[in-house]
Amino acid sequence: MKLFEEGFIERNKKVIITAILIMFISAIIGAGMGYIYNGDKLNFISNAISSNPVNNNVSTASSSISLFIHNFIVDFLTIIGGLVFSIFSVAVTVFNGISIGYVFGFDLKFACSTILPHAILEYTAGALSLAIAFKLTKIEIDIIKKRNFKNTIKEHNIDFKDILSIFVVMVILLAVAAVIEGHITPLIAMWAYGL
Repeated sequence: MKLFEEGFIERNKKVIITAILIMFISAIIGAGMGYIYNGDKLNFISNAISSNPVNNNVSTASSSISLFIHNFIVDFLTIIGGLVFSIFSVAVTVFNGISIGYVFGFDLKFACSTILPHAILEYTAGALSLAIAFKLTKIEIDIIKKRNFKNTIKEHNIDFKDILSIFVVMVILLAVAAVIEGHITPLIAMWAYGL
């Protein structure tokens, strides 16, 4: 079995773009909120780190495995939320987008040095989990409309293959993001703050 069946892009383009847009727009809203809240405290976190060497210990002890497990659980719950019409899934994605964007709006230097290196992959994986949730919701609605579980599942065989493909990509992105977050991001933060 190939990872991507023929026509994968055409079948899934809209749902993946929609999920990424929800994450991206939420992040922009969060950045605006962080910037507005920031007011006259420009680069508050960065300035605190730079001026207080006692608190400058950036830990590299974070386990990539525990980071991966945590992020996988969040994304898996987002996927499962697709079985309740993706309401929970959208809420989790919007919350994650706002929370990540908020840090960027509050302190851009801090966010770029401590979050950005792994966040691109981690939050893309989160958007893909939302795309899977949307696909599950679509299948669920079709089952409810047709009132025939067995035949509807057979009709959506290609959708299940697409879900599996997206899931594999999501897991790979989470694994790479966990390694970056656990081992590379702390080094970038130490370099950015001269620690």
